[in-house]
Amino acid sequence: MSVKKNTPLVSDHWLLGCIKTFPKDPLQFMEDKLKEHGDFLRINMLVKKLYITSNPDVIKHILQTNQKNYIKDYAYRQLKLALGNGLLINEGEHWKKQRRLAQPAFYKKRLETLFQIMVSISQEYCDSLEAKRGEQKSTNMLSEMMHVTSKIVMETLLGSELGEKLSHVESNITVAQKQIVRRIRKPFSIPFTYLDGSHKEFMNNITEFDEFIFSVIDKRNQQPEKDYPDLLNMLMAARDEDGNPMDKRQLRDEVITIFVAGHETSANALSWALYLLSKHPEICKKLKTEITNVLGGNAPKLEDLRNLEYTKMVIDESMRLYPPAYAVGRENLEEDTILGYNLPKGSPMISSIWSLHRRPDIWEQPEAFLPERFAPDKVKQRSKWHYIPFGAGPRMCIGNHFAIMEIQILLVMLLQRFEFVLDESHPVIPEPLITLRPKDGLMMWVK
Repeated sequence: MSVKKNTPLVSDHWLLGCIKTFPKDPLQFMEDKLKEHGDFLRINMLVKKLYITSNPDVIKHILQTNQKNYIKDYAYRQLKLALGNGLLINEGEHWKKQRRLAQPAFYKKRLETLFQIMVSISQEYCDSLEAKRGEQKSTNMLSEMMHVTSKIVMETLLGSELGEKLSHVESNITVAQKQIVRRIRKPFSIPFTYLDGSHKEFMNNITEFDEFIFSVIDKRNQQPEKDYPDLLNMLMAARDEDGNPMDKRQLRDEVITIFVAGHETSANALSWALYLLSKHPEICKKLKTEITNVLGGNAPKLEDLRNLEYTKMVIDESMRLYPPAYAVGRENLEEDTILGYNLPKGSPMISSIWSLHRRPDIWEQPEAFLPERFAPDKVKQRSKWHYIPFGAGPRMCIGNHFAIMEIQILLVMLLQRFEFVLDESHPVIPEPLITLRPKDGLMMWVK
């Protein structure tokens, strides 16, 4: 009988463990400790042991092989305050039922109906960006990308229902996210949020968002004969095996989940792509040549996307180096054994996608920006567990095709018309909040 062993234990302080060092710079902390102590370890977090891994076999075990034994961790449970029981948060049989209901709305064929909406909004945005061309002051392209992707997601979700409420909805969600990040990063501060008014502000913003969404759903229920070409309509039309639709609360939870998970990850991916292209002019030149050859100065058509092969390689390589979903958190329901290591019941586990994507035994020159590593023949030779920007297993992101389509459209339309030059006086530092973004924005000149 084999003896179960424990993973290496890391503690930066005899009493406090890693309670101070880990939150200070989680990306660098995980990178350093995984290199120093192996790719599967525990860190002492005072009252709990937190498991961290970049081992693709361990990640596969958690996300696929024994995924029924793993539920979302503390950070996701805090997100539930805003997202409710949307697909990102839901668990068990209820999640399975909900996934089956929502999946058809995200089939590639269905997304084709949303393609033209994405192109039109991207065109309008590029027209508005002309005002910033040649300005003496650099532009925060992260903010710009957040705005345009939020408009795309909201219009593809709700169509013309949104109208002039977009900026207000964006504000509601931004305030909510800041409060959730605070609860995740500083759990000991949660009681004070009830005293300083921030929890009340958070709840007011969520209530406003809910009232707006419920009013849209009510209006559509009163006009069943009208066909809306958007995701909300597809979700409302979905029926389970007993012929039942989603109830109003579940529809609301899916709408806010799609908005939060959709626009921010795409905006970050676009920002990191623009950053990397600005640092590698030879790659940018090659990309622009492909865009000119395929599109000839025209807006992209759906059939053009498959011919923009190098564009897709650039996007994949950008998300390898800077995955918006930089880590996946889970907790095991029952004791488990992985690669001979014992995991007690209730062990919090972080799969570091950031570190997985930078493993030197998987990626040659892991820190280099080399889109060619995503050429189709090279992708076929690599395990699918070596590159997982959208997660993997049964709970892989349902909106991955939506996101790639949105990123591809925006990137080619931006590069058709503009050159983006990095403002070197503004440092670009990865900031791991709910998603991975450039800290304090991405400042660039638009030329």
